[in-house]
Amino acid sequence: MNNELDFPEEMPYMSPLTNRVEASKLKGFTEDFEVASATSMIDGGTRTAYAPAAVTIVNFYRFEGMSDPGDSNILYEIETNDGTKGTLVTPYGPGCPAHVADFVTAIEQIAKQRAGAVDTIVS
Repeated sequence: MNNELDFPEEMPYMSPLTNRVEASKLKGFTEDFEVASATSMIDGGTRTAYAPAAVTIVNFYRFEGMSDPGDSNILYEIETNDGTKGTLVTPYGPGCPAHVADFVTAIEQIAKQRAGAVDTIVS
């Protein structure tokens, strides 16, 4: 994996989450997704809806707030069955809305990529 695309160093003033979003965009994950319900995720740009079966989580990153460990977020890099690639950012843990947790739990293909390796998690 190219570290320049994985985590650009030229953004030191941004939060780690903001850095990761920008790095994901450089890797081609340019759309912003939002979960509308337990059965529907929406592409913020095209307003196309996707069911969990149409989504693969390619990678994910968890972040904790510096002053409050309860201020946790997770960023998912997502690819849909029509080739659309984008990100979904949501609270992690108890702060995650139930419909988002239900949608993510229903996704069958989840992969965590690590420097040259991929761990596939099938839910």
